[in-house]
Amino acid sequence: MEHRILARYPIGNPRRRWKQDHFILSNFSAKGSDMRKAIRHCAEVGFNLLELGWAKPAQAEEAVALCEQLGVDLIYQNMYRYGGMQHHRFYRKNELKELIREKRAWKRIAGYYIWDEPLLDDQLAEARMLTDQCQEEAPDLLPFTVAIPSYNTEYTWDNGEFPAYLERFITTIDPPQLSLDYYPVGMPEHNAEVQFDRSRMWCDLGLMKKLGEQYDMPIWFYYQGQNLHKVELFTFPMIRAMMYAGVLYGAKGLQHYTACGSIIDSEGNKDIFFAEQKAIHREFRELGPTLMALTCRRVIHDESVDPGCAAFKELHNTAEESAWLSGALPARVSVAEYEDAYGNSYMLVLNRDYTVQKTVELPLKKAVRIYEVSKEDGLQYITAENTDVLRVTLDAGDAVLLRLQDAAEAPFTAEYRLVK
Repeated sequence: MEHRILARYPIGNPRRRWKQDHFILSNFSAKGSDMRKAIRHCAEVGFNLLELGWAKPAQAEEAVALCEQLGVDLIYQNMYRYGGMQHHRFYRKNELKELIREKRAWKRIAGYYIWDEPLLDDQLAEARMLTDQCQEEAPDLLPFTVAIPSYNTEYTWDNGEFPAYLERFITTIDPPQLSLDYYPVGMPEHNAEVQFDRSRMWCDLGLMKKLGEQYDMPIWFYYQGQNLHKVELFTFPMIRAMMYAGVLYGAKGLQHYTACGSIIDSEGNKDIFFAEQKAIHREFRELGPTLMALTCRRVIHDESVDPGCAAFKELHNTAEESAWLSGALPARVSVAEYEDAYGNSYMLVLNRDYTVQKTVELPLKKAVRIYEVSKEDGLQYITAENTDVLRVTLDAGDAVLLRLQDAAEAPFTAEYRLVK
């Protein structure tokens, strides 16, 4: 059988110099009371980019040296010298360019944390100014800013306020990539009975996908990696479902909130989900080259998803619009359909139910050959020949990435190699 090596290229906002060449597995806060232990454990669990949310300058300096030693990239932050965090300015003087020059010898600094959740117009304008300064001084480094989420702002989905804010965030700052968070476990619309069915996460992700396509920038998604809202039960399948929810919408980066909670404790020791997170990071490292080569064309949910925002239907597709499906989806199953630059078709099938394993059977419009993209080695393996029913068994909150090919065509496997 023919094996095709297909070229893929770095992606990014064409109006910005920074480009992304690999799938990002990041976090919000790589710190603990023992910084050395925390950074080492963040590297061991498989993050390929460390963030320094709320890190003090001394912690940031220690993190830079440790990341250099361990060969791990980080986004540098010094709240006392530039930028801001959640509506607050911390810098004493605006000297980002000077700081970049000071840090030029540190090769593992992959970017600078510009602003966390700028909200007001003057904060957005400052984030734009600092983003431009970073590009001027270090065009290959990422000037990173994350937007404020819909549940944590005076802007809501009512009357289109949140969509208007997010578009203003994009048009004002023009960031290299769009990053947003949503932490659904423990929100008012979440409980054991409805799980994620009512979550506004689906509205926010749909809006991110739409705006990312409109303004030609990759999207990254912060998922809830710890028991942020202190619910009675918080499990790793919940985390896994949220990670795949981001990928469902075409996210090219998954950002854990936060490393110091469930993976690493406040002292930097390994926490309860360390092993599970390490395993799923390993899977995403194998899936990453393929995911980076794909464009999400449509996202389809079953009828149980009802997040209550008026724009939901406008931001999603129905099963009738699918290129492959011939019927409605089973309960708590979601599907994304992707294409690569060569016209090859892919599908991600997600079991949104984070409590039970599920065997899914999806009737198809025509006979196909199905390949699974392996989480073990990233290669493609034929799992079905000449079938009009897609069958997969998925653990709670898990997903599978498949390539679908017309059964009448000659079979071939594919893998993607980066070309810079």
